[in-house]
Amino acid sequence: MVIPGLAQILSRHKAFLEDKPDGVRADLSGQDLSSLDLEGTNLRNVVAAAANFSRSLLSHADLSDADLFRTNFEFCNLSNANLERSDIKGARLHGAKLTEANLTNADLRPGRYLAGEQDDARSDLTHARLDRANLEQANLTEARMNALSATGSNMTKAVMVASDLSDANLSDADLTDADLTGANLSGANLAGANLQGAALEGANLSGAKLTGANVDKANFTGANLDEAVKTKETDALSQDIRDILHEHEMWIETNGQKGRRGDFRGRDLSDVNLEKLNFNGANLSQTNLSGAILAYCQFLLTDLSGANLSHANLYRADLMGANLRGANLYRASLRFANLGPATIWRPGSTDSGRMWSVNLENANLSFADLSESNLKEANLNAADLTGADLTKADIEEMLIENSKVKDTVTSTGLAQSPDDILQAHNQPKPNGDKA
Repeated sequence: MVIPGLAQILSRHKAFLEDKPDGVRADLSGQDLSSLDLEGTNLRNVVAAAANFSRSLLSHADLSDADLFRTNFEFCNLSNANLERSDIKGARLHGAKLTEANLTNADLRPGRYLAGEQDDARSDLTHARLDRANLEQANLTEARMNALSATGSNMTKAVMVASDLSDANLSDADLTDADLTGANLSGANLAGANLQGAALEGANLSGAKLTGANVDKANFTGANLDEAVKTKETDALSQDIRDILHEHEMWIETNGQKGRRGDFRGRDLSDVNLEKLNFNGANLSQTNLSGAILAYCQFLLTDLSGANLSHANLYRADLMGANLRGANLYRASLRFANLGPATIWRPGSTDSGRMWSVNLENANLSFADLSESNLKEANLNAADLTGADLTKADIEEMLIENSKVKDTVTSTGLAQSPDDILQAHNQPKPNGDKA
């Protein structure tokens, strides 16, 4: 519902920013601005304390230097938005998308709701997406950030004292000189993160994943590192698994003349750096690959049914024709991954004219990053797409019958049903079954 006179308010605000005589700084405090399309709107310096922007589209909007004290941005799309130097104390950003947003010097400390209240409201970023966002020198003291995703984000010199980052995905994030004193990072994924010079005194890192993380000059005094997972390269694997990898590599290189097709069924390959390896045609059914680095890997016609790929990094991985039925891809990174159909070749390398589509039926893709991936003709029937990111994904002829869709991110906003996804990508509803 658009508030009366909003267009005029924004027009006068634009004049205010341009120092024109008729300009008036916009005051949207307490207003209901939910579910509005405000993409690219210039709201720099706006006053919007306690306003409700939940589920609105604010991608590419300019909210720099804005008063956003205790504002509601729940499930709002703020991708590429500019929030530099904004006052966001006590804001509610639960489930918000802040991919590639600029939060440099933003203030996300707790904020008191009403005078006389004894407790300050902590900023809530639970389940938010901050992938590749810039949070340099942002103040996130005591913020709730558990289960958020901030892969590849710049969090240099950010202040996150006593914040709750349990189960957060901070893989490849730049946390150089960040202040994480007393923070709860239990179960967090810090694989490949830069923690150089970070202050982690008294932090809880129990069960955290630190594979490939740079911890040079980081201060872990008094930190809880019980069951924390450190770097694990292939040479740390058991000899029999290394033998299987070697035999499969030979099988691939000789086109099956030597070696043997890799059979990794039920094996534990969690948190291992397997980047750029070729698993084409291998059997990885029921394999534990959680937290594994699988960027640029090849999985052509590979059996990954029932595999645990939660928190795995599959950036630009080639999964054409792969079987991922029932696989767990919770919070996996599949950005730019190829999940399109594979061509079936006859002996002698002649095209049979048949294609084999990727099977993701019943897969758990909740909060997975599928942005800019190729899902052409993929079978996602009955898959869980809660909170998944499908921005700019190719979903031509994709099947999503009976899929669980809730706050699924698309290029035009949040989807709450399979039809919403198809409409957002201008796709006709598919009829019939795929062979």
